[in-house]
Amino acid sequence: MEHIGNGLPQEPPFNFRKADPETGLRILRISSTHRPQMSPTSQKLQPNSDRKPTRSVVLCGASVRSLAESAIAAGLHPLCVDFFEDADLQKLLSSGRGRFVGQIDSFAQLPQRIRSIRKSIPLLWAGGLENHTDVLREASQNRPVIGAAPEIIEQLRNPWILQSWLSDAAIDCPRLADEGSADSHCSWLRKSVASSGGRGIGNHADADRTKVYLQEYIDGVPMSATFCAEESGLQLFGMSLQLIGWPCLGATDFLFCGNVGPVDPGEGVTKQLLAIARVLVDRSGIRGVFGIDFILRQRQAWFLEVNPRLTASHMLYELQQPGLLVHRHLAALGWKPTRPRRSLEMWIDPPPAPSLVSARFIFWAKKDVRIPHLQLPDADQRTSPFKFADCPQPGSVVIKSSPLCSLHVTAVDLESVEQNLIRLESGPADRISLSNGLTQMGYPSAAIAGQLRLLRKKLEPNFG
Repeated sequence: MEHIGNGLPQEPPFNFRKADPETGLRILRISSTHRPQMSPTSQKLQPNSDRKPTRSVVLCGASVRSLAESAIAAGLHPLCVDFFEDADLQKLLSSGRGRFVGQIDSFAQLPQRIRSIRKSIPLLWAGGLENHTDVLREASQNRPVIGAAPEIIEQLRNPWILQSWLSDAAIDCPRLADEGSADSHCSWLRKSVASSGGRGIGNHADADRTKVYLQEYIDGVPMSATFCAEESGLQLFGMSLQLIGWPCLGATDFLFCGNVGPVDPGEGVTKQLLAIARVLVDRSGIRGVFGIDFILRQRQAWFLEVNPRLTASHMLYELQQPGLLVHRHLAALGWKPTRPRRSLEMWIDPPPAPSLVSARFIFWAKKDVRIPHLQLPDADQRTSPFKFADCPQPGSVVIKSSPLCSLHVTAVDLESVEQNLIRLESGPADRISLSNGLTQMGYPSAAIAGQLRLLRKKLEPNFG
């Protein structure tokens, strides 16, 4: 078949499935005749009866609050380890729904921290551990690990390997260089091979120079896409906007400060992202849920990097079907909850239905903050589109340039998210209280809405 730009077939073998009425997701599945070849060493999706059942999982990542919510919704009992031990995570795990095992200061402490947990309980890992494959190898000596194997992670986190794979498939990628080979006429970003959440990215990265590379700066809309790779095919759950370095949220440079989605830039961009994911699955053999970060510019997707794990954006695709991505991740890797929710086991082609859009705004501390002095209004989550999350423990001190908390806003579309933020200042008493709380913290909702409007305007020419 003749190929055109980006190595895409003129008649792409994609079956565009209708949206799920419960999840609101627009799922795309590669047809069986064009399914990517799978590595003989990769994990395969097993029939439900052959998957290994587990009641509990050990959850570990930089922050696991949202993943713990999804794990509980999927029918699991999470045993949690992270850097923050947020107050709302503790509340979530109360009443026997899970347990907080302990707080860590570095991932190197993880194997020792979970050593006393029964060895048959698998580890389900999240954000940050992709940069610590030595820790994953050590943990796997004592218990099963649900996720990509370390050797797969190391390939997918190597920018030079990825550029080689995608260049062979004629897929657009920013140029790479080192200090000695950089073209002086190109705008470069210094990036650490072990970066996470946008840290260590900029014109003057602080990382060890032996672990830094240069990547061409591409101006456009930062986005991510979430996939699940399994034996039956490759599924795209959706795409979302990434919020990067917003001063109104206390973020600087390229620091990750939230996401908004799902958004649909159109069939052309969808085909490009599926083509990228197919190459990654075919060459690495990755299975389960993973994410791809990219820049959207003039309706062209420029690949940036892979997150070979459940990503922070998973919650955006679970608004009407909680636990869905955790369930699919486990299933693709041969696991299942002992008592799974029946609705999560069903995967059919339903009629179209409207979907919701969720925005997560992460506030970064502009100064050292002692939490008793921080008043966070407690909105009624049954009726309010607003929710504070990732809240620190009362009495603790959040130091400057650390994540403070997050605000989640839900609406029917992207523009409505912006309008909800504006209405905070003139709505009912509980909303005005929320607005005043944000302003007192130094994060006025009007400024956040204005920044979101700019991002939306920048995105609109890329639709279609």
